[in-house]
Amino acid sequence: MPFPYLVSFSVLVFFMAGFVLPLVRLWVQSGTFAMAFGRSRDPIQKVVGAAIASYMTALCVWAICYAVTGDAGMGVWATPQPVRLLGWFLLAKGLTLVVLAQAQMGLSWRMGVAPEPTTLVVTGLFRWSRHPIYSGMLTTLSAYLFLSPCPWIVMGWFQFALLIVIQSAYEEQSMLAIHGESYREYMSRVGRFFPRWKGGQEQVAVTINT
Repeated sequence: MPFPYLVSFSVLVFFMAGFVLPLVRLWVQSGTFAMAFGRSRDPIQKVVGAAIASYMTALCVWAICYAVTGDAGMGVWATPQPVRLLGWFLLAKGLTLVVLAQAQMGLSWRMGVAPEPTTLVVTGLFRWSRHPIYSGMLTTLSAYLFLSPCPWIVMGWFQFALLIVIQSAYEEQSMLAIHGESYREYMSRVGRFFPRWKGGQEQVAVTINT
């Protein structure tokens, strides 16, 4: 299979694993529609949700164009084989983080800030990162900087990273309002996207009811 086809197919896998399948899984298991962006009354959430949806749509369109036109058509810079291998490694790592973290959230997983309270998950990958799903997504998108670097991918990475920083901060304000000091203690122990070497590996002993 030509290399552009492989990269484009990986984008489809990322979209399905990171967004579509978790929505379907939660709907089947609980009858809950996990797309909280659309149900939020907060205009900031609606804007962020629309921006993330626009980014993913643009990424899928880029992938299709890349499969059709190849490196030259999308202005992809040439990279040596070791760099591409690093990209595939980051892609596998990022997708694994996303899928595992979503599975560990179980019925608490939402896309955006849900109007209804959910259980605070502090086990598994959440012992190391407060937002391992976002960490996995950023890692996945970073892979494309090595696999198929071009101006579109670089600009898109910065756009998505900014959206994730804004959204994660917004979610944490909501969690503080719901869970109070329990979440504040959790924040003091665990890094936002990456582990804290001191205290980041400790499990937070806290019981939160929905």
